[in-house]
Amino acid sequence: MNTLTNFWNMVLTQRSWSWAFAGIGYLLFFLLMRHFFMRGLAKRAKSLNSKWFHEIKKVYIRKCIAGWVIFLASLLLFIFFWQTANFKVPSLYEVGVVFIISLAILVAIISHLSAFAIATIHVLKQLENNQMSL
Repeated sequence: MNTLTNFWNMVLTQRSWSWAFAGIGYLLFFLLMRHFFMRGLAKRAKSLNSKWFHEIKKVYIRKCIAGWVIFLASLLLFIFFWQTANFKVPSLYEVGVVFIISLAILVAIISHLSAFAIATIHVLKQLENNQMSL
């Protein structure tokens, strides 16, 4: 336990190299949050016809690019914040940047959810226009 505490103190004090650990943690947090919100949608879509689900996934991959761009921008902002922030005495700057990063995560997740909804509606529209078979 003492070794883990020493490692954590080293990560917090030597931020020139520890941004990679913070970035990995940020990525895992985002993927966990994305999974939490999209799990129900994906599970219900999988219960559909496999051809429909494959088409939904294909359209979703094309539409979710904006969510990943927003996530990448927030990740870069987080890494910049990690290297410049003073964690011992937080100021208005630190609070503002944390708010902006949190807002970017929320917008990225909403973008992923809307991309999935658009993909689903696209497949339903194809079915309605008889461009896909049942």
